[in-house]
Amino acid sequence: MVSKLPYLQAKQNMSSSSVSVLKELTLTIQSFHQCSSLISIKLSMTNFLLWRSQIFPLVRSLGILHHLIDDGKTEEKTDHNEEWISNDDLLITWLRGNMTEEVRNLIVGAKTARQMWTSLEEQMMPATKEREAQLKNMLILTKQGSTSLEDSVRRFKNICENLAAIGHPVSDIDKVFQLACGLGTTYQYFHLAMLTKPPYPTFSEFVLALQNHEQSLLLQKEEEKNYIDHAQAFFG
Repeated sequence: MVSKLPYLQAKQNMSSSSVSVLKELTLTIQSFHQCSSLISIKLSMTNFLLWRSQIFPLVRSLGILHHLIDDGKTEEKTDHNEEWISNDDLLITWLRGNMTEEVRNLIVGAKTARQMWTSLEEQMMPATKEREAQLKNMLILTKQGSTSLEDSVRRFKNICENLAAIGHPVSDIDKVFQLACGLGTTYQYFHLAMLTKPPYPTFSEFVLALQNHEQSLLLQKEEEKNYIDHAQAFFG
């Protein structure tokens, strides 16, 4: 039994050694073209997280995520042979094709896909965090003011969509209360009636109810105006 231990240990070492070598797949331009139709946006200065969420699964499906990041297999090693170089060049070209010119100018000096990706994260993540803070501040400060309800809701939705685009979506219930807080005193009783106690409406339900309430207010104003005009004509 003792004499077999060195053999078993050697066998295990050979097995672990064979696992540590990552076989590089041979990809073609067509491999990347097939993925392009699944990407809905190009990388700009404001949507890195959303763009990355589309890119990562596709690169992983091609079996070359290790070209971009340490994918949790740090013990694996790949010789930079012809297949690796070819795949890396194709990946760089494909990624560049899914960026705006402004972003491409940020990575001019990158020689490999990993260098390019690292450079993007270093430059885009701080901008993403700054953009997040800016949008959240805009959301808090959003007031109806003198604008119409329709414009206010549209502006509010746009801010929420921009937050979602950078990977920080606003929860449905937060949307409801944030929008309600920005309404003027005209909607005070509506606010109290809708949000005094749970169950609270969804954002879609709240907006629909708000629009219906707005129509009721407009009809009420129209009736009051007609009554005043009629009274003035009668007594005038």
